[in-house]
Amino acid sequence: MTKDKNRQANQVLADMEFFDYLKEKVGDRKTKTGAYHDLLEKCAAGFVAPFLKNHEYVLQADQCHVTITDLAVEWHWHRAKVRTFLDKLEDMGHIHRTRFAKSVVITMAFNKCDIGNTTAPYNDQARTRPSDEMDVALSKWITGNLSDLQMGDICEQYYGVLLKQAADGSHADGFGNETFPADKSTDGLNQELVERIAMAALKRTIRNSRFDNPAAFIDFFNRKLAGDWSSLLEASRKTAQMLLFGEDGIADDASGEEETLLALRKPFKALLAEYLERTLPIL
Repeated sequence: MTKDKNRQANQVLADMEFFDYLKEKVGDRKTKTGAYHDLLEKCAAGFVAPFLKNHEYVLQADQCHVTITDLAVEWHWHRAKVRTFLDKLEDMGHIHRTRFAKSVVITMAFNKCDIGNTTAPYNDQARTRPSDEMDVALSKWITGNLSDLQMGDICEQYYGVLLKQAADGSHADGFGNETFPADKSTDGLNQELVERIAMAALKRTIRNSRFDNPAAFIDFFNRKLAGDWSSLLEASRKTAQMLLFGEDGIADDASGEEETLLALRKPFKALLAEYLERTLPIL
């Protein structure tokens, strides 16, 4: 039993070059290693099967859009074997599938922290909710690489998948991560997604300030506040309130520094934008 636990806990580092080395040619028929290597290459390249080119699904990072029939022909396998192979990969946490009537989108687990049954990344820090394809898309929307219309299509697809999981009684994705709590209603799911979009909208708005100069706020701390951290916390809190609520955010302020705080909004946003850009590139 102990040996089995150790065997499950042990992980190996493998990259595309390593799988290139392991790949063997056995006539026209692919080995399991060869088939897995083919999926790696397809996901890395964002492969879409030719007759699916006009399909409205928008691929995200580390995804490919294929059919069981195409994989069976390419690998020289029976369709049943292809399905069994993909089932096993998904059970082991190496892929996640989004199924359609005649095709499947495969998401490859390139992040090694998401493979298998690990509960923490290698640095032993506590895990937060794992980022998923929705976060990847929102990150692209934040940086302006997806339009509102494109992001809206992705949100609709993602929400539809989670609604289907709810209807099927499944609440976990293919990596063993819970996509939403089992006791959460569809209204709760709706709210959670709207909350994530609201946060992304806030980050996108703040990101526009990343090229502004934050020096005025730092100078305010050094000169006006004489390096007093408590006063900085108070000023930061009031400035943040103004960003969110306008001048109403400091309506009850009796310090007489409303004009100063108004002038600090722009450099404050610049500081915040720089920090978010450096530390939180994805939601």
